[in-house]
Amino acid sequence: MDDTINVLIVDDDVSIVEMVRMGLEADNMHVLSAGDGAEALDVLAREPVDVVLLDIMMPRVDGWMTLMEIRNNPLTADIPVIMLTAKTQDLAKILAFKQGVQQYVTKPFNLMELSARIRSLTRNRPHPSASTPGEGDFRKLAVRKGGRTVLLSIDDIIYISAKNKSTYVHTYENQYLVDLTLSELESKFAKENFERVHRSYMINLNKVKEILRVDGAYVVVVTDRDETQIPVARRQVRAFREAVGL
Repeated sequence: MDDTINVLIVDDDVSIVEMVRMGLEADNMHVLSAGDGAEALDVLAREPVDVVLLDIMMPRVDGWMTLMEIRNNPLTADIPVIMLTAKTQDLAKILAFKQGVQQYVTKPFNLMELSARIRSLTRNRPHPSASTPGEGDFRKLAVRKGGRTVLLSIDDIIYISAKNKSTYVHTYENQYLVDLTLSELESKFAKENFERVHRSYMINLNKVKEILRVDGAYVVVVTDRDETQIPVARRQVRAFREAVGL
């Protein structure tokens, strides 16, 4: 099976497109390109794509509208998106993460770092041409609630907490007990989009609603019913920033 990573870069700046193309192709990736959002959506409709590199300011259909269309289409909703833009404002970054962006990279950028980010996002993602489930696709966790043991989809977990020597997984509106420590879950979810942000918390990066700065520290707002705020421990800041592209 061909394991080449297919990257779609969406940018109206031809020089940026060609620079990225040369850098990624030198790293054995296959690069597709589009000059605006409308063209990008056409490419996504006919070509297998592993990662989208998306500019914000473009003619016709801009990056925000393109991102919304990608996330609203079941066929493209799970494709990782890296915002590749000159916008450095915190508001733009927060909006991007709220809209479902995996990483946010500002121009100018380092091509080697960009390539590493792409490989990180695709490391555990099935290739677009490989749609048949196989071994290793069982992505559920045994949890307990009210005397019952159920299998919970990993994708439904918003965050995980440890309290009083017990570990809990949290969905949108429920809390379940799990018979694993937080460290054991961290190891188990090493290939998933979970990040340890505190000695007592792990979060699903796909369930982050907002990232706040409070007294100089980072606080993550997740998408459960209560919009729980989870602090990022000082020792975890660097790993967290790298994981979300800050």
